[in-house]
Amino acid sequence: MIGSLRGKIIEVHASHALLETNGVGYKIRASIPALASFLVGQDKFLYIHDNVREDARNLFAFESHQELVMFEKLISISGVGPKAALTIMSVGTLETVRTAVMSGDLATLTSVPGIGKKTAQKIILELKGQLVEEQKEPTGDREVVDALVSLGYSSSQARDAMKEIDSSITDVSERIRQALRSLS
Repeated sequence: MIGSLRGKIIEVHASHALLETNGVGYKIRASIPALASFLVGQDKFLYIHDNVREDARNLFAFESHQELVMFEKLISISGVGPKAALTIMSVGTLETVRTAVMSGDLATLTSVPGIGKKTAQKIILELKGQLVEEQKEPTGDREVVDALVSLGYSSSQARDAMKEIDSSITDVSERIRQALRSLS
């Protein structure tokens, strides 16, 4: 699985871009605001969600780890596929999407093509609790939870592991090591 790519943008299109890394061109899909910010010839580091299906393999690219995490939360919801999640991420900034979910803003979510009222309600219902819990966690704890989730653990497993960490440890990488020890 591809987790990130660093390379040069060699083409930008309406729905994707071409990122060249060590002589290999990767077709990456990104949100509309991200694609608008890409410049041909620009060096980029991107977080990648590698979506492998029976008939296709798509690389979804994000400029920040928080965007990747939000995307993965969206696709974990039944009825929301990667393309729909990317379209939701194109509504605006990450904060715009987060605010729409937190405030229960159905109008913003239903403005996305392919997202009806029921799906929007499901997104709000399932993500609102997760986003509230994220806001309560200190930044370092959020980074540890994000790291554990990216390693394949569930959010609840990651939060349970956080409870086992000695509170005197403040270094994020050491907190991740402690959490991994408690999970194994």
